[in-house]
Amino acid sequence: MYDPQRKFTTDEYWALVDAHPGRKYEYIDGDIRMMTGGSPAHAQIGARIASLLDSALIDSECVVYNSDVVLHLSDSRVYLPDASVSCDPADWTRRKYIEAPSVVVEILSPTTENTDKLEKLDAYQRYPTIQEILLIDSRRRSIKHYHRVNMRSWEDTLYVNDEDVINLECIEVTLRVKDIYRKVYLELDDIP
Repeated sequence: MYDPQRKFTTDEYWALVDAHPGRKYEYIDGDIRMMTGGSPAHAQIGARIASLLDSALIDSECVVYNSDVVLHLSDSRVYLPDASVSCDPADWTRRKYIEAPSVVVEILSPTTENTDKLEKLDAYQRYPTIQEILLIDSRRRSIKHYHRVNMRSWEDTLYVNDEDVINLECIEVTLRVKDIYRKVYLELDDIP
């Protein structure tokens, strides 16, 4: 029986992941959180952003990962971002997770928005290799871009127009908002 007071070890987390390869779990300070499926819009945006990044980086040494790849921040923080980019050759041969992403993308949905904007954003901003973070809304045209200025400070910019261009400096890639949201039905964009 599930005991919400019980704290799990990292070894127990990895044993669960290995025992259930078709499921996705995150590990936060002894708690194991099962990830659930998202909306069609969430899935479309996830596929699109990974495809756009992969196309832009096809001739570079950077590798794009989708939401199947675990990001190991520490022995107490293991996340599954919707997309990530690592330019570190050590990540290319890791078997269970990556450790040195430069870019992390989270797609916001009603059930994950608070966690993504608070807990995960804070953890990502504290992690030294992460230079760019995108929080992409799945219900309205809204992308928040966080860019590291130095080890302790970040700049953030909100993009809401189709014509807006997001510059991911650390990987020398520009993305257009209209390309990220192409063919995606956004339920809150229809509300006046």
